[in-house]
Amino acid sequence: MAVQNTLPDPNNRISASGDDGSGSYGPGFASVTVTSQQPIVMNRSNSGLAFRSINKFQKFMADIKYNSLTEAEFNVVYPFLLERQASLDAFFVELPQYGNTSAGSKEISADATAGARTLTLANVTSIAVADLFYITDPNDDTHVKTYKVTKISGSTITFVPSLQKSIDISEAGTEYANFGTPRMRVTVPGSDIQYSVDAKGLYSFSVKLEETIS
Repeated sequence: MAVQNTLPDPNNRISASGDDGSGSYGPGFASVTVTSQQPIVMNRSNSGLAFRSINKFQKFMADIKYNSLTEAEFNVVYPFLLERQASLDAFFVELPQYGNTSAGSKEISADATAGARTLTLANVTSIAVADLFYITDPNDDTHVKTYKVTKISGSTITFVPSLQKSIDISEAGTEYANFGTPRMRVTVPGSDIQYSVDAKGLYSFSVKLEETIS
């Protein structure tokens, strides 16, 4: 059994020892708000012309809200988050609300260089503009960025942000773009993880997460 490194949810469980092969499944999300953060600097000339430039990398933010939780449900997710906050460790969160199960996973059929904005796939059946996806590369497990489709033309998708890592299809294994259940590599950015308990013993809880590739 491996250490559970995905936020527990109805598809990912965790044992008392922190493993992923047994134990309790986490509660589902009431809502997930995803924000794309791309810092931009803009200056204007005396004549009013605007000059814009990107001064930092793009990242996604996820604001997760839960329905009222029982103590048992709460104690599956809260200790997981506290441990990652204390250790500053990154982890994954799956976002089924933003998934496209009909599209599933698509084989990447052409090389792509870091910084590219397009990918050529074996097919684009059921892929839709605005789909979130991530890439699995058997030769590079550090390719952890999450992307969003902006255009589809033939068998090529355009996406944002730019590709984090190069893809070489001549290497062993097969590279895939995964649309079914998007995931994001995140950290807990804030210093507080707050919750409350009502008179019925139910927990109110939400958490803000920030994408990270390191």
